Amino acid sequence: MLELIQFDSVPTPSTASFIVYGGNAGAKEAVIYDNGIWMIKHPKTTRDLINPQISYTTSPLSEFLGSKIYACMNIPVHETILGTRKNKIVVACKDFTFGSSQKITEMSVPILRLVPFHDLKNSFMSNDVDEYSGTGSETLIDEVLATINKQENLISIPGVLERFWDMFVIDAFIGNNDRNNGNWGILVNMWPDTFPHELPTPQLAPVYDNGNAFFNKRSVKQMQKRLNDDDILNDAYNIECAYKYTGLDNEGHKINPFEFIKGGSHQACTDAGFRFINAVDMAKIEAVINDIPDHAGTLAVMPKIQKEFYIKLLKARFTLIKNALNERL
Repeated sequence: MLELIQFDSVPTPSTASFIVYGGNAGAKEAVIYDNGIWMIKHPKTTRDLINPQISYTTSPLSEFLGSKIYACMNIPVHETILGTRKNKIVVACKDFTFGSSQKITEMSVPILRLVPFHDLKNSFMSNDVDEYSGTGSETLIDEVLATINKQENLISIPGVLERFWDMFVIDAFIGNNDRNNGNWGILVNMWPDTFPHELPTPQLAPVYDNGNAFFNKRSVKQMQKRLNDDDILNDAYNIECAYKYTGLDNEGHKINPFEFIKGGSHQACTDAGFRFINAVDMAKIEAVINDIPDHAGTLAVMPKIQKEFYIKLLKARFTLIKNALNERL
């Protein structure tokens, strides 16, 4: 059984005020642990939601589990540790902007810079997309793909298109609807003279930010009510990804990833689907889920009902993806 790490006593680097993490998923802070800088992600309060069933989201648990599933698919992903801090369940994500050859001290600063896809898209202008928005945050699928295929910093990096579609498929599997343009990107070396061998050329960053997966605002009681086959299938299917259709008929409409895969409009997406099917080991994924403890002291971590719900949900989504790909055979 997985043992949660107690993070209350771990030190904070003296440079922490210069280590700033964005996003809206909850409070984040930098700590030193196991010769690395780690970002602690706290659960976000649900007080602004209408009729919330839980006080805090389960986003740290979703981050941990989603990242472990990416690792099961052999996709480079940030390292995560499940733990507790300030009497809450948190996840620690290793900060990959600190180099592997860097000796970590309280005065450490990043040697790599994460450049999110948002910024790369923001610097890209396309004449190939009608009424191209020219903004980094817009997630119209045609604009995103045009940027991947023609932005000069991206075309020099191998595997960008494949990574995009791998994330598209795996995010559908785990139900992550927040792979926005700020939640993936590339790494560049800020100090090549000091760390010449750390990152000789820009490269894809590991996958990160998976906390919006697995219905992280649902209570265990709600999950228990939806364990029957019909509700599981509805929950599995009725999701939207971060990307939107383009064109006069579909512009602004979020994409249902299973219908998109079934449509077969992009061969690279179909290829990613088959890579996914060939890589999935449901027994291994179930073992990851079942290894998470029900409780850590007085804190609920992942009760048995929640595990059962997640496993049934993933099996249903695997079938949806597999059936969508059968349309391409």
